[in-house]
Amino acid sequence: MPAPSNAASINEGDGEPDSMAQPQSHNSGITGDWRPLPPSVRTVWLINEAIQCAIWLAVCAVIAAVCMANDWWGFWQQLIVGIAVAYAVLDLASQPLQTKYLYAFTRFRIGERDLATRKGWLFRRSTTTPYTRVQHVDTKQNPVQRHFGLTTVVVHTAADEHEIAALDTAQAERLVSLISERVAAAKDDL
Repeated sequence: MPAPSNAASINEGDGEPDSMAQPQSHNSGITGDWRPLPPSVRTVWLINEAIQCAIWLAVCAVIAAVCMANDWWGFWQQLIVGIAVAYAVLDLASQPLQTKYLYAFTRFRIGERDLATRKGWLFRRSTTTPYTRVQHVDTKQNPVQRHFGLTTVVVHTAADEHEIAALDTAQAERLVSLISERVAAAKDDL
């Protein structure tokens, strides 16, 4: 069901009225209230996890082959390789549930004076970065994201970097220019 467009719209993240909604502008869809990531990011996360699991399993197979070829295949080697394989397989098997919750609780907000991100359910993390602290903004994209037309926006500060993971590429480009404009305006006001 589409969200109402009036000023007292419902915040998608927590179901509460959002009295701080911003008026619609040429950057509508990226400013104002808390925004979710595109739904296709869930597929990207699953594919990335499957690739990571395949790499772990390949490394375990190479280690096992080297150990067997050199007659080093004892109890400890079997235990370590077995634990690594079990971890990779269990992580991949639980990934659909992990992805569902990561997607449900990851949001971002572009305000007039700051950028905010939040993620997590049990272990929550909210980060608000004033535009005056931003050093530069860039994007990154892995091959899976490129295939799905997604781009990650990275906001760099002196102490850290903050990511808005996997936005549509056009939206990411608009977001980078919007943040850059607001950073320049905020630094001019100092």
